[in-house]
Amino acid sequence: MTTDESASIANLWQEIEELVLGLAQLSRTEISSQTFYTELLERAVRGMSALGGILWLPDSTGILEIYLSRGLNPESNASAPFSPEEIEQHRLLLKEALQENRPTSIAARSGLSEQHRGKNPTGENLILCPITVENHPAATAGILEVIHQPPKSFAAQDGYLRFIGALCEISEDFCQSKKLQKLQELETLWEQFERFSEHVHLHLDSQQTAYIIANEGRILIDCDRLSVLQRTGSTYRLIAASGVDAIERRSESVQRLEKLTGCIQSLNRPYWIMEAGQKYPPQITEPLHAYLDLASSRSLMIFPLKHITAESPDDTEARQQNQPAVAELTVGAIIVEQFHEADSGSTLLDRALAVSRHGGTALFNALQFESFPFFPVLKHWSHSPVRRKQMTWRNIMTGAAILAVIGAVLILTPADFTIEGSGTLQPVEQQNIFASADGVVDQILVHQGAQVQAGSPLIILRDSDLELEFSRVHGEILTAQKRLAVIQSARLELKATDANALLQANRLTAEQEELNERLKSLQEQLALLKNQQDALTLKSPLPGEVLTWDFQEKLLARPVQRGQRLLTVADLKGPWILKMQVPDTEIGHILAAQRQSQKPLNVSFLLLTDPDQTHQGTIETIAATAEPDAEGNPTVQITVKLDHESITGLRPGASVLPQVDCGTRSLGYVWLRRLFETIQREVLFF
Repeated sequence: MTTDESASIANLWQEIEELVLGLAQLSRTEISSQTFYTELLERAVRGMSALGGILWLPDSTGILEIYLSRGLNPESNASAPFSPEEIEQHRLLLKEALQENRPTSIAARSGLSEQHRGKNPTGENLILCPITVENHPAATAGILEVIHQPPKSFAAQDGYLRFIGALCEISEDFCQSKKLQKLQELETLWEQFERFSEHVHLHLDSQQTAYIIANEGRILIDCDRLSVLQRTGSTYRLIAASGVDAIERRSESVQRLEKLTGCIQSLNRPYWIMEAGQKYPPQITEPLHAYLDLASSRSLMIFPLKHITAESPDDTEARQQNQPAVAELTVGAIIVEQFHEADSGSTLLDRALAVSRHGGTALFNALQFESFPFFPVLKHWSHSPVRRKQMTWRNIMTGAAILAVIGAVLILTPADFTIEGSGTLQPVEQQNIFASADGVVDQILVHQGAQVQAGSPLIILRDSDLELEFSRVHGEILTAQKRLAVIQSARLELKATDANALLQANRLTAEQEELNERLKSLQEQLALLKNQQDALTLKSPLPGEVLTWDFQEKLLARPVQRGQRLLTVADLKGPWILKMQVPDTEIGHILAAQRQSQKPLNVSFLLLTDPDQTHQGTIETIAATAEPDAEGNPTVQITVKLDHESITGLRPGASVLPQVDCGTRSLGYVWLRRLFETIQREVLFF
């Protein structure tokens, strides 16, 4: 053997060693089985410079099928196709090599031994090695077949066998690594499931239980959102959703989800896996698409929340009669949603079913506990320290006497009845200055706090379109006037002896009259444009003080629109009023007190800037309608007349805390009024 041949062999074995080590490192990474076995087959073919390689796996009936292939496939070779007998011999050879459970080299036109019937029908050498495949029930599930040219020596053939055997051993290590990862995932899943079971059965409050199902269940299922609905008759009501503190009942998406759940659960199916592109029964297609349009969910799964009420003594008899082995009561449903592409595999399904089973029992227990009569009272009484003390008749009579005295004091003791509200102080004479037209603020003639008189100019606006129109009309007027002068000169130059003088005079007279009418129209247009230009100068409608703060920087050289409020002018030396807002639920007491009183009701208020002094006023007007405030709550506007001279430090918009004097009521009503009103509204319904 020459030196060059030795170096070539050394390089070849070094390359094969790198292929094996690279595949071993790849098997320890988190790659898919498809990627790993594709890489294994490619390295096997490349390391042996083979003609091709095939990975065979048995199907459910035990027939070997091609899982992966690279290069030459002897059974589908177009240049030398196999006959049916040769294909049968080849498949039999593969099964016999799989049973041998060791790497084997098969020469051309031969078999494993004389006792075996399988033959290599090709003119090339075959290397067959059993290989372990992930997620396959058999220990040696498949067989790796490599088609290569006959080796030049026995040592080369032995090296190829050891190379392919090493690759198959790495496949076995890869399968063991995947099994270990799955065991670790199962351990983590079991810990999550145990924590979910502990938490979901911890409380007997239905709302709290529903939120535990939604939030803890979402983590266990590993979905994007989990919603819990409670069944009431034939309808479903959303009571909890993961990541949401409160449910907005008026939301369109909530109403559509409840409608969709009711339609699906009426079909009595255990669960549904739904996507927008699939076809479903017509009664659920419309509500499904309506909800998915709002929720933007890529897929959703619906599971009923059921509680087992009774088990059948004979499961076999129940199955023979096509009846469930247990009696179940549906208390609600859970909705599992995904906002991105996700595999709805068996793991996700099993987790969701586990959450629905435990969640249904926990929610049923909570609802059953809350269905007891006077549940809120019993709940607080069970935690009361008085319950743990020994009660005697003497203690009971003493307690009753104390309660009677307290009740008499609350009923018989008179107290001032006042209704509170919120409000601000405003001068009576106050006007907002609005933009009279679209334009740009050209000049600001006043500043904040400036004293102005009625008719004083405040702001000058500039409208470039108006200026252009004014110039156009003025130019047309000058042109018409010049034309009139020319016509008059032409009429004076006419000669009476000329035969055409009369015709020319008539024509000039008609043109002069036309120009006079046009000149009149243009002058009217010019007057209107002049008025519009004058209106661009905004003037104060009353004497007073400019209240708007820092409007120079906000308005100067800025475009404004017609009707836009620019500043406010008010007479601070004139009379002042208190604008008070009272909740719509409280205005009834004020109106009743006003009807019973012979004079306007008194109002006492505190300035937040001076809370040490109480000021007085009287109600002047009460608005006939209620309007929503900044938070959307309906309020009624009340105007209060006051003596501004007795109040120091008046400031427009100053916040106050007003109280309306509505006479006297019993002390108990004054203190417990809101409780009485709640009972009337929520319990007695009047």
